[in-house]
Amino acid sequence: MKLTVLGGGGVRSPFLAKSLTNKAKELGVKKIVFMDNDEEKLKIYGGIAKRVAEAVDKDVIFELTTDAEEAVTDANYIITTLRVGQDEGRYQDEKMAQKYGILGQETTGVGGFAMSLRSIPILVEYCKLINKKSAPGVVIFNFTNPSGLVTQALRNEGFDNVYGICDGPSHFTQQLADFIKADREKFDITCYGLNHLSYFRDAKADGKDVMDDILNNPALFSETDMRLFDRQLLHILHDELPNEYLYFFYYNDKVVKSIKENGSARGELIKDINKRMLAEIKKADINDTDKIFEIYMRHLMEREKSYFAIESGQVRPEEFPVPTFEEYVNTPDEGGYSSIALNFIKAVNGKGDISMTLLVPNNGSIKELNDEDVIEITCDISKDGVKQRKIDNIPDAQMQIIRTIKMFERLTVEAIKEKNREKAIKALMVHPLINTYNIAGQITDELLELYKEYIGEWK
Repeated sequence: MKLTVLGGGGVRSPFLAKSLTNKAKELGVKKIVFMDNDEEKLKIYGGIAKRVAEAVDKDVIFELTTDAEEAVTDANYIITTLRVGQDEGRYQDEKMAQKYGILGQETTGVGGFAMSLRSIPILVEYCKLINKKSAPGVVIFNFTNPSGLVTQALRNEGFDNVYGICDGPSHFTQQLADFIKADREKFDITCYGLNHLSYFRDAKADGKDVMDDILNNPALFSETDMRLFDRQLLHILHDELPNEYLYFFYYNDKVVKSIKENGSARGELIKDINKRMLAEIKKADINDTDKIFEIYMRHLMEREKSYFAIESGQVRPEEFPVPTFEEYVNTPDEGGYSSIALNFIKAVNGKGDISMTLLVPNNGSIKELNDEDVIEITCDISKDGVKQRKIDNIPDAQMQIIRTIKMFERLTVEAIKEKNREKAIKALMVHPLINTYNIAGQITDELLELYKEYIGEWK
């Protein structure tokens, strides 16, 4: 089988290469192709990825290309992880939000809307190419952010072979299992909602209800992602655990204040880190794998340590040591978002049932939403396919914000497809982090002008 990654010149490509190559033989994947239209970044980050892959398993064919058609031809599985507009796009999005005194994180609010403008049209074209050139039955895993919006747009276009993935829920699930010292393989929790707007309930370890064990441990609010939230908020949410991205909604005022005091949002920091990393790598001997990798990992760990720091005013409690190349390739793989794709492939091919969170059409899982609405939901996956869990008795507070953001997503997807300015304004107007017609209109017009090269002329 052949597995292709679109966006293979991204900064995190070496991590992806390690995970994919580790599992390739087990899954029958003989060839992996990383494609990116940015030749320089493909050479650098794709080049590091290739060295990692060859060190992990030299028998797996690993190729780099800038040719999309070549990359997707005869592919059985495709992962999309594009950053259309690159770091500059995110920087511009977040600066615009700061200009209007509102929150515009990468995938949320103005940032998520702007990223959708750039990402959706290109991914629709890629999916058309995939359906023409790839192997029959090809499965597409979309990790391009904002993953929920992009997956919704692709499903609306009739690409029923697209599954949205996000590593947030799987990371949090593993974190909770480790927190209560449970076997990860025997720990289960149900996630429901929308991408970056989901909730967790019904935790079980080896079949036993452990939700109270989690909630009643004070260390939950210092040793897990729940460090961002107050205990009273969880009580208001009927003791359901919020996705960390809900911090942007429930503590919106604090985030805007923190970004203002810092003078910049995280996108500007990431842009600076990546710029410094690229400059240092270019000065090094390209054949010195250990040195190139040290530069790469040192900057990556700086990124990891800064995650949520500006927005929350808190530094992550974890340590992020910089491994050598040899240490990295020999360390057991945590998987990240690639593990979701790999475990999906494993399960549907009859090599072990598994539960995981995916972005898929609702189809009755949440009765308050339309069947075609893409949601984030725990699914039980086997050789018989994907079975979504049903969610009943959703508390009013959760359902209200889910309904509102789903309306925003529907309108955004329709606006982009129709190139409809009025629907774009309406989408931003109903979003609770914007929620004003005047600013929604001004932002829409500025974005339509700023990203004309990606979206063309709108009516």
